[in-house]
Amino acid sequence: MAGDHLNEDLQKNLAAFLNSSPDCILVCDAQSLRYLYVNQATCDMTGYSRDELLAMTAPDLTGQSPEVIQESYRQARLAGERGYTDEPRLIVNKGNSRRGWWEGHFGYQVIDGRDVVVIVSREVTRRVLAEQSATRSRQIYAALSAANEAMIRLSSPDEVFQAVCDAAIDSGGMTTAVLLMPKPGSDLMEVKAMAGYGRDVMGSTIISINPDRAEGTGLNGTAFRTQRPCVTDDFLKDQRTAHWHRMVRDRTKLRSAASVPIIREGRSVGTMYLCSRERRAFDEEIIGLLVRLTDNIAFALKAFEREQVRREAEERAHYLATHCSLTGLPNRNLLSDLLEQAIASVNRTGHKPALMFVDLDNFKQINDTWGHDTGDRVLEQMAGRLRCVLREHDVLARLGGDEFVVLVQNIDRHEYAQRVAEKLLAAAQDPVQVDGQPLVVTLSIGVSLYPHHGENHRALMKSADLAMYEAKEKGKNTWALSGDDKQWDSASEIMR
Repeated sequence: MAGDHLNEDLQKNLAAFLNSSPDCILVCDAQSLRYLYVNQATCDMTGYSRDELLAMTAPDLTGQSPEVIQESYRQARLAGERGYTDEPRLIVNKGNSRRGWWEGHFGYQVIDGRDVVVIVSREVTRRVLAEQSATRSRQIYAALSAANEAMIRLSSPDEVFQAVCDAAIDSGGMTTAVLLMPKPGSDLMEVKAMAGYGRDVMGSTIISINPDRAEGTGLNGTAFRTQRPCVTDDFLKDQRTAHWHRMVRDRTKLRSAASVPIIREGRSVGTMYLCSRERRAFDEEIIGLLVRLTDNIAFALKAFEREQVRREAEERAHYLATHCSLTGLPNRNLLSDLLEQAIASVNRTGHKPALMFVDLDNFKQINDTWGHDTGDRVLEQMAGRLRCVLREHDVLARLGGDEFVVLVQNIDRHEYAQRVAEKLLAAAQDPVQVDGQPLVVTLSIGVSLYPHHGENHRALMKSADLAMYEAKEKGKNTWALSGDDKQWDSASEIMR
């Protein structure tokens, strides 16, 4: 009798202990998958009464298929006395008012000839969320590293924008990554780069930075104006994103989103917009990493701008060193280089260059009479006229003062040099108009031919210069070949 009484007390105490446990404890028939016992914690967690639970099967309660549950039970049987612990699962209660992660431990027993599974399920929501956050942090760290590496090796802002979006998807675990900037002269934002899911949605989405427009009240517009990150943990229930709910609901599985401003020198220049299929994907640590990422984007933009300024200054310095500041024509330095290149290519192309020195007759008188400003405008107009009668690949240069030089890139017959010289003379026939004042300008042209009048650029320049003075001695407004005019015949023979 004492033994029976002790057994009854033990059973009562055991039942009380099981009911007081904070863990869910269930006993399930391994064959029928019906529950044989549930403790009070199971009722509290699920929202079902004990009678309701005992009338249910494991698939009814968990939403899993019988095959999945039987596989868990099989694993428990194979594990023996130590049992089997399954991966945490997201469980929702009866009224959908509570959801959390629960980890189940399964032990297989035979009781009174019946195969049963004892399930002890413990809530691990905090642990799972911490693990998920740590995983996301590692992913964003990886994305930050990949983006920084891209910024070092890429050579344009657009390349960097796309690399950052790609890194957010490939390394950061995001569903969608978009970089947005305002359109010039508009309050609308445009996509500068994008990676991941939802291109069709973004292609038809209007986003503004204007708070007076519905399209400007969302995460991106707010982040841009406030210069602070904007986060939503439930996109489809957030009133800030209400304007886009209908568009997103049927076309994406968006759960959470964040917009982080890109700030340069105290002002917003764009936003980095990220989306995830997970809720609570953007905690403080993740946002802190994303702020670092956008800061690095701003730094890269500044570096590109400095490099662009440096390159433009370098190009400008090179241009000024090789071109006439008044007419924009090549100067003596560049002409010498181009002439040397033309001579060097003769053996390869068979085309021989000709050089023509062009001097404006009586230009000093125009300067003295009308002033240097008028003289400069005459030079500008004459440069335009001479350039118009030349072929695109011929070169017109200005040496200084009223001296121009024409490099005719290929003279297969000497008659062509003559035609070019006559075209240049014809270009100056009409008076130059400056402030309504007609000014008569004529040309004296000296011609030298390669290789008859020189085999290098210095010799050709000297020969053409001397020929130009011969043209002046002939009465100006004409051209002359280097040396005696009779040399046309011998030059012709050389070129054939």
